[in-house]
Amino acid sequence: MINWNEITTLLFDLDNTLIMFDENEFIPMYGKNIHAYFTEEISSYEEFMKLFLTSTHAMLEKEPEGLTNLEKFAAHFSPKLNLPFEEILKRFLHFYAYQFDQLAQIISPAPFAQPLLHLVSQHFHVVAATNPLFPRIATEKRLNWGKIGLDIIPWLEITVADAYSTAKPYLTYYEEVLEKINKSPDECAMIGNDRINDMVAGKLGIKTFFIETNTAPDKIITTDLDRENPQFPIDDSGTLEDLYLQLKAYLEKKTN
Repeated sequence: MINWNEITTLLFDLDNTLIMFDENEFIPMYGKNIHAYFTEEISSYEEFMKLFLTSTHAMLEKEPEGLTNLEKFAAHFSPKLNLPFEEILKRFLHFYAYQFDQLAQIISPAPFAQPLLHLVSQHFHVVAATNPLFPRIATEKRLNWGKIGLDIIPWLEITVADAYSTAKPYLTYYEEVLEKINKSPDECAMIGNDRINDMVAGKLGIKTFFIETNTAPDKIITTDLDRENPQFPIDDSGTLEDLYLQLKAYLEKKTN
């Protein structure tokens, strides 16, 4: 169990924690839409997706230093297509601005996500601790699709590819989050549906709440940690509804 009296900040995973979708449906639809921006350079969709996924893996690398995840992606992607770094970023950002919304149809809000966030954001700081593989424009749109955007929920921080230089499941990601929000591990709780990407936060002393869903964990990218199949300590677990009821009871008792 988590002693909520010690917690000031809740870190929420996004994909299949707060918004629901089928990765097997999302990735092909996403890939075909973004491939349309690069068909002159690489006509084969299969070859494009191989390059896209290896470039996504590049976001996990520590080198080159001083680059955001988005810049690391473009630095790996651009030489293979013989396109300038800036042109890659320009095309991707245009896609997110004007075409990405086509994917909203396959995204749905997770049950109890909105009432839970409405409740806890009145008493805790809340962070959208999604894996920072998407730029801000895309992540904010995904929050909006889940009806938990900035106009509804006062997010303290949203972790995005154009502002972060680390990624899940590495502890450096959680260290970067803590540094940006100026919080210590022992006052934070990580809430998510992935036993590796999210629960690894416990190694830093962050409390962990595992969300039980019927969806598979994120496999867009895999790491050495996936192959090792580690078992990270979980402080508590349940559905979003369970967490909502637990925190509602805690807050009612605290205010009475």
